[in-house]
Amino acid sequence: MEEYIGKVWDKYITKKARKNFEEQTVFFEDNKKALRIFYHLLGGDKTKELYITDKRSILKKRRTLSEKVSGVGKEFYLPWQDEEALYLPPSISYFKDEKSNQLLYFWLIAMMSNIDVNKKNIISSNIKTTKYLLSKYEGFQDFYHNCSNEIFEQYEELEFIKELDENSSKNILEIQPFYMWIYPALKMKKTIEKFEEDEPYRNKEQKDKTETLFMKKKVEKIDDKSKTDGLLVFLPEGLMSILERVNVDRSEDDSFDENALFNAQDLDEITIGRKKANLNARIKMDLDIENDAIEEYPIKSNFSLDEWDYKKQKYLENFVNINPIFTKNIKAIKLPTRLKKITNQVQHELDLMQLDKIKRSNLDCGDEINLNTWIDYKSSKNKNLDKQNFFESFQKNTRDMSTLILADTSLSTEAGISSELRVIDMIKDGLIVFSEALERLQDNFSIYAFSSLKNKDVKFHLIKNFQEKYNDTIRGRIDYIKPGYYTRLGAAIRQSTKILETQKTKNRLLLIISDGKPNDVDKYDGRYGIEDTKKAINEVKAKGIVPFCITIDLEAKSYLTYLFGKNGFTVIRNVKKLPKILPEIYMNLTKD
Repeated sequence: MEEYIGKVWDKYITKKARKNFEEQTVFFEDNKKALRIFYHLLGGDKTKELYITDKRSILKKRRTLSEKVSGVGKEFYLPWQDEEALYLPPSISYFKDEKSNQLLYFWLIAMMSNIDVNKKNIISSNIKTTKYLLSKYEGFQDFYHNCSNEIFEQYEELEFIKELDENSSKNILEIQPFYMWIYPALKMKKTIEKFEEDEPYRNKEQKDKTETLFMKKKVEKIDDKSKTDGLLVFLPEGLMSILERVNVDRSEDDSFDENALFNAQDLDEITIGRKKANLNARIKMDLDIENDAIEEYPIKSNFSLDEWDYKKQKYLENFVNINPIFTKNIKAIKLPTRLKKITNQVQHELDLMQLDKIKRSNLDCGDEINLNTWIDYKSSKNKNLDKQNFFESFQKNTRDMSTLILADTSLSTEAGISSELRVIDMIKDGLIVFSEALERLQDNFSIYAFSSLKNKDVKFHLIKNFQEKYNDTIRGRIDYIKPGYYTRLGAAIRQSTKILETQKTKNRLLLIISDGKPNDVDKYDGRYGIEDTKKAINEVKAKGIVPFCITIDLEAKSYLTYLFGKNGFTVIRNVKKLPKILPEIYMNLTKD
């Protein structure tokens, strides 16, 4: 009973303290698509994403008694932006009218597309941008007048904003926020100590056990690798004899927290430690590996490629280290039974399209008889005088085409589609079926896979080069493909371009299969990676090579249009259809 009364009281006092209109709430996710289009129409940066923002604390704000009792009124969702994205409140319920709440999202987008704000110019930049928008877009005038007055009525402490001009100076970060203004970028807390960066941050085995937290959080890194986790003021009998035999750390709960995402949303700051869960409880042993076991060998010594830095507007010379890798002792496999049906379907469609054949008629001998010509001959009165050219033949038409298939095998491809299937499994099936189709066409092709771990290590796996013939061994290499780490797409594209340049065919195609946008654990994650990839694609086009991207990322249109152009990519909504769709896309790209 006490718990029930406490919940009722908390709900009542919280609702009383807040001045929002919950019944008129408008959510960001419901308007995200329209907001992105609106931002682009206003000339916004096409590389920027739209995300929800985290709460920001305002410690010196004066609060009412009900706010102090309920604990509200200290944290607010303030709109801001950085070089990578725009950050907006997850929901808006400041006004009595639902339409006004929705229009506030569009107003904030319009403000962000024209403002450059920092801590020193918050007032001047917001006032200047507001005047500009109201003068250029008359449709905003009634909205701004009505909604700003409604805010001033609710929060009397904001009345002074009416008297401000562009030269006014006041620290407005410590008072009740004005919801129609844009605030400076959220600053991340400085780390106490730099972490060792000799391995990926994410644990492959646990990456799929939680959802994604779609907001930026303050973070603090701490050193929790101390050998002494506490002070033992007494020595239990027999303790030393146990510790002499076993080195196990049981001071922490190493089980997976299923509520991690829910809890993370309410945290003001997320602390990251060095210690891995149950690190000392792992059993380590040395194993003798058979001589014929699968091993990966570098093809040759590492070499470097340039990378484009959009901020400096120049190439960083020899900045990316490429590691070409060849896998040895692969087990050759036959075409898997599960893929035989779809492979036969694709090959039958190829035969119907006759992409690789030229039909020649009226021959005195050939592969088959043209019935129409034969009937004309039989019905002729002067059979002996007519030439018996009623045969026809199909001759091979050499397609002057070279195709390099570049497969993204980043860590995200390990994501599960079902309890038994992963994204990487469908990519491998797609590559096998596609290879069977290209072999049927006798088109020249090669296959490479890549993943990266910063600019120091871009692994570039050779699956099939242009000189090799497609066979069971190549199928084995495809089947052995495993998820790597991240997606430094610009570097992989530049290396693929170098390989394609060696092909002297008339038509050259770079076909990229990816499940997400360019990213890495360093500055490559965000606009930097987008701009470098865009530069690499322009380099490909300048050399007469056609780039085309096939992706399963449903949010891809927001960035692939910018990277590849309107007709330079396709999005596959159902990844299970990849093996069937991949050859069809290729046929449409090359049938002319």
